[in-house]
Amino acid sequence: MTALLDRTWRDAVAAEWMKVRSLRSTWAFLAGGMAATALGALILFMLVGAYDAATPAERLNYETADPTVVTMPFVMFFVGAIGAMLVTSEVATRSIGPALLAVPQRRLLMGAKATVAGLVGLGCGALFALLAFADARLLLGDRPAPINPWPRWTDAIPTVLCATLVVTVTCLVAMGIGAVVRSTAAALTIVGTLVLVMPTFAHFLPTVWQLRLASVLLPNLTPQLAGSDHPYLLSQGGAAAVTAGYVLLALTAGVLRFSRRDA
Repeated sequence: MTALLDRTWRDAVAAEWMKVRSLRSTWAFLAGGMAATALGALILFMLVGAYDAATPAERLNYETADPTVVTMPFVMFFVGAIGAMLVTSEVATRSIGPALLAVPQRRLLMGAKATVAGLVGLGCGALFALLAFADARLLLGDRPAPINPWPRWTDAIPTVLCATLVVTVTCLVAMGIGAVVRSTAAALTIVGTLVLVMPTFAHFLPTVWQLRLASVLLPNLTPQLAGSDHPYLLSQGGAAAVTAGYVLLALTAGVLRFSRRDA
């Protein structure tokens, strides 16, 4: 029995991996992530140019040129969209029925989807985080703080790792959301609200509420997890707990909804 379940699990993961590779939307969203990375590099290039033209007094007022602020939220959206499509694309094309015939154990099927979503998030998160920080390191050179947050390249390692983790979490959360709403448009709207709209909205709140809301938003977890300088309220342990909470809540809701609803 255990051997049969193991084989079913491996086959389900292999099938989900084949599906995600065969979806044209996967490659479109990856292209979006590349475009976001390129745009972030362009913005950083312009910022460095303005910094070099500024007076010494003006340079002291420049903010840190951290790519997690500009690039990674868009990367999170595009990679998260791939995770959501693992469920919503099957619902839209009505291929969820044959999938359940092949793997009747719904929780096992959701586990296979979550495994693939995690692998996609991890691989894409690492790729885009490394590209973004390589661009930043190349453009910033040996410029000092405050514009350069990493005097040595090794100083960026915790942020790169945590950015990769947050992208992975976003992909899993998006998959859970997709299982709950079962609609591509609704899932992408919710993911976009979480990673793009809410961080912008938080800036318009009074300072106290701004920090309370911003501290628990997905894009702002990276500096808190990395323990780098930031204005947010969570410790590294608190940020880790919030990160785990996102995954637990989204996947639990997704599994319960998927298990109780007809195909």
